[in-house]
Amino acid sequence: MANRKVLQLEHDHQDENFLAAVKKIEDGLESLEENVPVYTPDLQFFEHLVAEQKQSMKRKLIRDLAIFTVAALLIVTSLLFMLYQVPAVFFILQGIVTVFIMAYSTVSFVKQVNGT
Repeated sequence: MANRKVLQLEHDHQDENFLAAVKKIEDGLESLEENVPVYTPDLQFFEHLVAEQKQSMKRKLIRDLAIFTVAALLIVTSLLFMLYQVPAVFFILQGIVTVFIMAYSTVSFVKQVNGT
């Protein structure tokens, strides 16, 4: 019976300390809210920011598509030129590319299986 009273008193003391700490935190937060002004951001600012970002992304997409198209045309033109003018070089190049792709795929697969 005596042990229960001691435990109860210690528990009550801890609750008082806990409640006092919670009260101090609440008072601190209230004073913080009173002293720090809160501004609501302007909606037009964010709309303008989003519109600029979309415009920037659109310009970047067009530039990337132009670069891709030019590079693809150069590659296809050079391959067709090699195929019709120098077929031996074309087939040798195709063999080298095929072997490279197979080796790269094998190494990537082995790395993935080993977890490295």
